[in-house]
Amino acid sequence: MTAREGAFEFDENASLDENLSAFGSHISQLDAALAADLCDRFPILLDGKYKAEEIWDRLLDICVTPPATEAAATAHEQTAAANPNAPAVVQSLPTPPPTVTGWLLEGVLIEGFRGVNNEGQPLELKLHPTKVNSISAVNGVGKSSVYDAVRYAITGKLPWLDDLPATERDKDYYQNRFHSTGQSTIKLQLVAEPGSEKCEITVIRNSLGQRAVSAPTPWDATAILAGLNREFVFLDGPTFQKFIEAAPLARGRTFSGLLGLSAYSDLRQALAGLANTRAFNSHFGITAHTQAKTREERAVGELSRAIANDYETLVGTAIGTLDATTAKEKCNEALTQIAPLKPVCQGKAFDTINIDACIEAIKDAEGGPKRERLGACIRERGSLAKVNHDAPDTARAELLVTRAAERAEALERTAGDLMLQLYQAGTNVIESGQWEDTHLCPLCDGKAPRSLKEHLAFRLFEFEALDKATAFLAAEWNEAGWTELIQLEAVVETVPEKRLFAGHQARAGSGTITQAEAETLVQYLATLRSKATELDEQLEREQAQFERELPPSSVEVTKKVETARRLQENWSKLDLSQKALVAEQAREDCVDRIRSFLKGTSSAFATAEAGMSSARLAAVEPIFKSYFKKMSFYGVEPAVSKKVNSEELRINLAQFYGLTNVSPQALLSESFRNAFAISLYLAAASLYGGLPKFIVLDDVTSSFDAGHQNFLVELIRTTFARPGNAAGPQVILLSHDTMLEKLFNKHTGTGTWWHQRIEGSPQVAVLPQAGAVNKVRDRTISMLQAGQVDFAKEGVRQYLEYRLSDLISKLRIPVPVDIAFNDDKHLSHEFLKAIEAAVKLHKAANILTLASAQEVGLNTNMITIVGNFLSHWGTGQTAAFSGPSLLGVMQAIDDYCDCFTFEPAPGAPRRYYKTLSQQQ
Repeated sequence: MTAREGAFEFDENASLDENLSAFGSHISQLDAALAADLCDRFPILLDGKYKAEEIWDRLLDICVTPPATEAAATAHEQTAAANPNAPAVVQSLPTPPPTVTGWLLEGVLIEGFRGVNNEGQPLELKLHPTKVNSISAVNGVGKSSVYDAVRYAITGKLPWLDDLPATERDKDYYQNRFHSTGQSTIKLQLVAEPGSEKCEITVIRNSLGQRAVSAPTPWDATAILAGLNREFVFLDGPTFQKFIEAAPLARGRTFSGLLGLSAYSDLRQALAGLANTRAFNSHFGITAHTQAKTREERAVGELSRAIANDYETLVGTAIGTLDATTAKEKCNEALTQIAPLKPVCQGKAFDTINIDACIEAIKDAEGGPKRERLGACIRERGSLAKVNHDAPDTARAELLVTRAAERAEALERTAGDLMLQLYQAGTNVIESGQWEDTHLCPLCDGKAPRSLKEHLAFRLFEFEALDKATAFLAAEWNEAGWTELIQLEAVVETVPEKRLFAGHQARAGSGTITQAEAETLVQYLATLRSKATELDEQLEREQAQFERELPPSSVEVTKKVETARRLQENWSKLDLSQKALVAEQAREDCVDRIRSFLKGTSSAFATAEAGMSSARLAAVEPIFKSYFKKMSFYGVEPAVSKKVNSEELRINLAQFYGLTNVSPQALLSESFRNAFAISLYLAAASLYGGLPKFIVLDDVTSSFDAGHQNFLVELIRTTFARPGNAAGPQVILLSHDTMLEKLFNKHTGTGTWWHQRIEGSPQVAVLPQAGAVNKVRDRTISMLQAGQVDFAKEGVRQYLEYRLSDLISKLRIPVPVDIAFNDDKHLSHEFLKAIEAAVKLHKAANILTLASAQEVGLNTNMITIVGNFLSHWGTGQTAAFSGPSLLGVMQAIDDYCDCFTFEPAPGAPRRYYKTLSQQQ
């Protein structure tokens, strides 16, 4: 771990756990308590199984709760010291598995999954860890099902299947529809490096869609599969095609997986989500609590001023810097000095003095309802003055109208809350990294002329402007003093239905009143103040009248008693407001602490992850360019780069036939674009493979022309894969391309390549054919003997095509170009014609190596094949097939091919002629 200018950096050579441990130590310097809790949550953040709200609440609890003492640790130490001779508990530990630095794939067994039925006879593919492996099949046989099976076994899902529209998606599509049990079984036969230990992992998916994995002791199947779950392991044509077209952010996140940094990318996104300002502020109600704090601050100020004024009225001197306790004692002394009040007030705390009892004492001493009414007038005027706040003044009141007008203007540019939810959902889909086409609408499947991400960002910006305007309007209502005027309204307006402030409080407090309503409230405020003034003047006249009629002493005593009442009330309210203010400030400090910690944590992690990603990209780039060059794209030099401290991966062309720094999406053909992506994939896989030492490629050559297909295969064979590159991965190529199959067959003879062909159908079985082994033949004969003619006839066709194609390849018989490039290979007639023509040509040239009996056998068996099978198949009259006749056809196929073999020595196994003119 290094520190450069105080920045945290991941160690590229360390494991994820080691780096996260070091990162935990780093963020503990920001806040030890919060860091300890967040570090414990790294596993669920990586899995995505978390709720941000729960994490935020837990961090708040930590801030609010005082730090835990070390009592538990101390008690543990004391217990250990008290029992120094206590025997240690010895537990037998299971034997740990061998140390594994990588896994190779030795074989795959599949039954009942996707297009592989094979009930009771699993499809078994043997793979060579030290060779390039290839598997060919015509379309519809099950090649992609093999790819899907290995992918499902490792990852637990098939995204392309799960992402189908709900009306088209069916959980049963994972299972083969013709398998009677509805259960899928996949077995991966793995070989460990460096010790060559073997492990067979079994994955079962039952008819309910439940998945179970197992492995023999001491292996942990779940842990092994998790280690194999890397982005580069599975690569098909659509994947790298989408890689080029993806948005830079989605491309960058995919590339993080190729570099072995997918966990870092996932954690980076999770931490960024926790630090997201909008979501964070919404959860903690920042606006509401800020407004509450402002209200309490204003209340504390107003109550303090009122207390100072009333204290001077009651005591006769300014309160100055006296604390509340001393001031209350002075107030108590002032009341006790009044003779009628002494019995009521003496020996009591000021807060506990009964003001109503004081009023009764004065009434008993001096008597009269006028004095009582005088007290009521003084009390009502005091209450009216207390609720008739100065705020908002006229200028500030008009600001409410301005804020409402600004919100109305912002509202006009949006389409309401429902559309906001739609835009937010759309943005989540587009930015998820799983939505590849940025012009395709996730709602209607329509194509947009411009990037949906930009469009949604613009729409959401309009809503952000509305949110800001709404927040400003709410803040103006809550901070300018409008809320407190509800008390004035309750005093002045006797009819509840006419109280506009109370009626608009909820909407005004949330910032959603209209401009017209704001204007009405401003006018109503002027009316309310006028009524309050009139009421105060009326009470003032009434008070003055009683003061003239009552003795001066009675008037002054009454004023002081009512003043004492207000002091009691205001000191009580001041205490509550101060406590509320302290609580709001403490909460604000806690929230600020959490915000600062999460932002610092997210920023530090993002910087470290970007740094390691950039370092790995720098290591990948020269290999990537070398691979691209080996595919013979002369005059074109690719380049990749990452924005500083960003996940975005940008691609461009450093050179394009003399042009520099231009767009590959705009200028490259499909073949060039795909070569760009696959070169980058392979380069990343060559350096940062991790535990999986194998890579499965499905139809990655389909968009290449024949020449560049060959270049790609040569790159894999000589430079990228084993055994050409001893440190490279094991490659498993799946293809339906006829030309590539011929190339695969050619390489098989070199000893560095292993090729298999699979035949069959989803309805019955998919079986491999490698060398002389032909399981399709055995399966077909078994069905014919059981009378299953309808199922068996497809096997007869496949077996015939395979044997004739193999015969042509072994004897090097020339065929027309349209046969060589045909993918379907439903051309048995054409194969027979090509063989027959070659035999006649060699016989005419007097160089045919076949014996006379073999020539006769060719004609006899060909008549059986054509007459009993091909003539009916070609005309579609398959109902004419019978079990015995097709069994005869199967024998005729073998006999026909045997006509091209010889015994190299008496009793030795028969071998094919090298050509029609050579034995060997």
